Amino acid sequence: TLPAFLEIADASAFLREVIDELKTTARSTSPLRLGEDMIARTVCRHAVKANDPLRYPEIEKLIRDLLACDLPYCCPHGRPTMIQISHSELEKKFGRKV
Repeated sequence: TLPAFLEIADASAFLREVIDELKTTARSTSPLRLGEDMIARTVCRHAVKANDPLRYPEIEKLIRDLLACDLPYCCPHGRPTMIQISHSELEKKFGRKV
């Protein structure tokens, strides 16, 4: 059984991906990093992507889950999950002063 938080519909396919990933990276990665890196890559493939349609409750849950993370500002690969935009930047982008 997979952890519920993963919300993976096809557990068999997911586990096959994990095994394939282990076969590919086991020789080139230190044992200490192997599990963490492999899980991060595999879970990333199943993550919400740009332009995925989401209902409002899914958006709320996604934000709650993100803010509950120890490091909410980047994904496991180091890419940002959010950015800060100043009020003046918004005014410039929309061509309006408030």
